[in-house]
Amino acid sequence: MSGVNGPTPYRVLYSAPVRQRLVELAAAARTRGDGGAFVVALREFDHRLRVYPQFGEPLVDLLAEAGQVRLGAVPPLAMRYGVLEERRLVLVAVPPVLLPKRVEE
Repeated sequence: MSGVNGPTPYRVLYSAPVRQRLVELAAAARTRGDGGAFVVALREFDHRLRVYPQFGEPLVDLLAEAGQVRLGAVPPLAMRYGVLEERRLVLVAVPPVLLPKRVEE
C-alpha cells in the first residue's frame, strides 16, 4: 500500500458529536488562554491519525476485524479512536477531552 511518495495515508472520519465537541473545546481553550495551543494540537492530531495512528496507547483489540481502540494525547487535547488496519481507516466517535492547561514556569 505504498504510493510514489510513501505509504497510503489513513482515512480519518470524525463523528458529528466529535466535530461539535471540538468546536466547544476550541472555545473553552480560547477562554482559558490556550486557544492557539489547541489549534496546533488539533492539526497535529489529525496529521498523526492520517500518517501513523498507532502513536496512541492501545486500549482494546477489536473483534469484528483487525484493529484497535487507542487513546492518544497531543496536549491540550486527548482523543479515543479506532484504527481499522486492513481498511486504513481511523474512526473518531468518542468526544475528545480538553486536558488541564499547562502552568508556565
